[in-house]
Amino acid sequence: MSGGIRDVPTEDFDVVIVGARCAGSTLGVLLARRGLRVAVLDQAAQIRSTLSSNILQADSLAFLDRLGLMDELRAAGVTPMSHVDMRLEEFRCLAAFPQQDGDVGGAACIRREVLDPVLVGAARAAGAEVRLGTRVVGVVRDGGRVSGVRAVSGGTETVLRARLVVGADGRNSKVAEACGSRMYHVSPGERSYYWTYFEGTDLGERPTFVFHRWGDRHMLGGPADNGLYIVGVSPQQHERESFRADLEGSLHAHAMRCAPIAKALSGATRASRIYGIRRFFGYFREAAGAGWVLLGDAGHFKDPAGGRGIGDAFHQTERLAPAIVAALPETARLDRATAEFGTWRDRTYAEYYGLATDLGVAGPIAGVVPRVVRALHAKGKVDGVLDLLSHRASVMDVLTPGRVLGATGKAVLSGRGRRRAAVDELVRLAGTEISRRSAMRRPVYQSGPQPHPVQQDPLEPEPSR
Repeated sequence: MSGGIRDVPTEDFDVVIVGARCAGSTLGVLLARRGLRVAVLDQAAQIRSTLSSNILQADSLAFLDRLGLMDELRAAGVTPMSHVDMRLEEFRCLAAFPQQDGDVGGAACIRREVLDPVLVGAARAAGAEVRLGTRVVGVVRDGGRVSGVRAVSGGTETVLRARLVVGADGRNSKVAEACGSRMYHVSPGERSYYWTYFEGTDLGERPTFVFHRWGDRHMLGGPADNGLYIVGVSPQQHERESFRADLEGSLHAHAMRCAPIAKALSGATRASRIYGIRRFFGYFREAAGAGWVLLGDAGHFKDPAGGRGIGDAFHQTERLAPAIVAALPETARLDRATAEFGTWRDRTYAEYYGLATDLGVAGPIAGVVPRVVRALHAKGKVDGVLDLLSHRASVMDVLTPGRVLGATGKAVLSGRGRRRAAVDELVRLAGTEISRRSAMRRPVYQSGPQPHPVQQDPLEPEPSR
């Protein structure tokens, strides 16, 4: 995906954004509102559903509210969740999501066919030139610097020149490929994930997000937009193939093993197809170069266990937009700004990348985690754990060395049977953390052709309604 300019029409913009989903449209909103000439391109002729867990945390809802979009989303049937039912191994608690000034809820499940059109509409309303059904077929270079894209719509090719090209085109980013962005810190996923939606569920007294992780099981559930209820499950390692042989039966059997989800589904009927991903891997890609930058999943993807894809896109967008505005129109300054964004991204997401990997490991999570969380809950400090979901607390804010050692010490003192296991686990965790920190300082780049980061299971037909 590269090439020169033939005799085709040319248009000029400050920024061309490839991809009109969560990352691309919101960046278009923020840049256009600041007076920049922005084009947002997407090959989809219509913005429909896409592969996503559809979970947004408190920081994402607050971002949407700052954009002035929450009223429109509420009108579209979105109801934020106020509480969480969390289980980590044998520890379980029900707690209210912590809220900060400007928050409008603790979490929400918004299907992408509801969320994304609102974002596209906001980009258009802000003054961005949004063009759907437009496929980017190449980048334009001047003296080694990316200076625009070649795009085809309705069989007609156009060159869109820009001081900056933004790749917000997802995991299989064509912009990343065209610009030669290399992958590093690649981490193979160990689980597969499936989710679907139900109608006619028992939502209880208050909208509650269910997050249960015990043994080799991982389940989530909660109210979604328009009265629906999301159910997500992750098969145990030995079930991965048999699960796919009977998706509906397997998903139902898993859901019934989680008490709050089973209660919610009493009398409910499935209202959507079953979505699934497997054989995925996490990665970072080089974030920027001369005239280009990657945003959202195009530049970074991690295990879906933490449900942070949308949140990360919003978080990065809010960081990148003012940097672009401040740096334009000086190209050297702009390249420095995007390079600094990449450094910030890698440093900011390094430990969350490891957390998502730990949550998504096959088998049980490290026993020290529920022990620390149990101790924090007993002291009335579980808010810090919940803030991890919104990236408002760092892993080291919660799993401090003192807390980890204290929890391990209690396990050692609790009995001879646990003593060796607790010490071995602590040694393993320390070794893993040292290895991760070393890897983040010295990236190991993926060699050879880069495979697609996610294999999506074929979608079954919509259920009869």
